Amino acid sequence: MGLNNTLIVLSADHGGPEAPEYMASFGLDVARLIPKEMDVEPLITALKERFGIGKELIEPYYHPYIYLNREVIRENGLDQAEVERALAAELMKFDGIAAAVSSSDLLKGDLPDTPLIRQIRRNFHPKRSGDIYLVQEPYWFFCSDEDIALCSIHGSPWLYDTYVPIFFAGRNVPSQRISRLVHPVDIAATLSAYLSIKYPSGLVGTPLVEVLPASAKESDTD
Repeated sequence: MGLNNTLIVLSADHGGPEAPEYMASFGLDVARLIPKEMDVEPLITALKERFGIGKELIEPYYHPYIYLNREVIRENGLDQAEVERALAAELMKFDGIAAAVSSSDLLKGDLPDTPLIRQIRRNFHPKRSGDIYLVQEPYWFFCSDEDIALCSIHGSPWLYDTYVPIFFAGRNVPSQRISRLVHPVDIAATLSAYLSIKYPSGLVGTPLVEVLPASAKESDTD
């Protein structure tokens, strides 16, 4: 038995981007975005001018979402989607912010079908996600209020930050390197096909045929 009958699969949950200080050494305009250090007064002023209140509308930031105080919005007779869009427009004025996306627009499907928006949709859950999804410019870091200069973070939709390895090794897997685009969600589909068992509920991945034994390849195409 042993390793002759063992299939080993390794991957990761996020990429490993270079720290902004390192990228700055090459002349790139990058930095760390730390919420408590950002000058939000112009943003608050703009909200007050439009809605009569400002700071009260915003709950703490939990990467990558800003949460709004929905109770305050209801008490003041404001429209949730309108507040989201107004705040998103102001956030786009900050250095280092590439996109600020309203969750109301995500729910309505009121956004262009671009690679960036598709990545954001994959992160979004209508009952758990916040109200505005923030995307930093490439190689900028969104940091929490910690004093530690983190060199790796969870969170951006950029390719370098979502590029992860997928390794299959062991029984009947030939030595090869695959250069085509694959995804971690393909692992579950591949294991199911490899074992000739039913696919998991909610499966969205595709079996990696390079890993499958000949018998599994044939049954998967039937």
